[in-house]
Amino acid sequence: MGRFVAARALYTVLVMWGAATVVFFALRITPGDPANFVVDPTQSAAVKARIRHELGLDRPLLTQYWHFLRKILTFDFGQSFINHESINRIILSAAPNTAMLAGAAGLLMLGLGIPIGVLAAVRHGGVFDRLVGVAGPLAMGIPSFVLALLLVKLFALRLGWLPAAGTGGLKYLVLPAVVLVIEPLVVTIRLMRASVIEQLSRDYVRTLRAKGMPEWRVIWQHVLRNSLGPIVSLTAVQFRSLIGYTLIVEVIFRWPGLGEALVNGVLTRDYPVAQAVALILTVAVILSGFLADVGLAFTDPRVRRRPVS
Repeated sequence: MGRFVAARALYTVLVMWGAATVVFFALRITPGDPANFVVDPTQSAAVKARIRHELGLDRPLLTQYWHFLRKILTFDFGQSFINHESINRIILSAAPNTAMLAGAAGLLMLGLGIPIGVLAAVRHGGVFDRLVGVAGPLAMGIPSFVLALLLVKLFALRLGWLPAAGTGGLKYLVLPAVVLVIEPLVVTIRLMRASVIEQLSRDYVRTLRAKGMPEWRVIWQHVLRNSLGPIVSLTAVQFRSLIGYTLIVEVIFRWPGLGEALVNGVLTRDYPVAQAVALILTVAVILSGFLADVGLAFTDPRVRRRPVS
């Protein structure tokens, strides 16, 4: 087990380095000069050249890359090109909001997906199962930004029950969390339903029923426990989706998280902000995969014998 964790950890570090390299060079090849967002467009070329020198943009690209890697290793991401605010402060201010949004969506995904999937499996072929089967594809077929606009128009503008955007309390969290969780929730319900149906056909279920064990205990105590393996593996994948979709949801609902900070950094060519935030989000996704692999290896010894890839 120790060898597997060490190999997976080394692989994760290499992937992080590769991700950091891609983030750095991807921003450098995008059109636009950060100096144009710092100085007045009417300023002379000499002023712009001075600003580029102060920002370190006139250095060779490999020198900038090496400086970027050193900043990462010391956890000092520097300052914003635009407002000269510490990037560490920007991240510490935005990260809790993103964590709150992703956490709320994750709780909804598991808190609703698991019981709904179990009930759909138990009532396999019934009315509830059919409703779930119809509602799932319909919900996944609606793009996130369209669903967000529909929910804002209904619950914020027409009914006035919830705020349309911003932060300030649990009410502000409801709409973005619902939009963020729809697709992962449907996938969780489907996988949970399929896993429970498979377990219900096992011999141990027939044995427990033959012994006279109450049906609710058979389902919720034994079948559910044995059906959670695929959900554990899926959770890491779903977490990656949640991180990705926060970019869209935070912009739509003006939620001041890492996604909004990343979009603003890219639009204004604020390289330090965009690089730091993109790297933080990428590392979160990579670490979730690493933790999922290690967790799965503890429960399934066969995973430890697979090649690292």
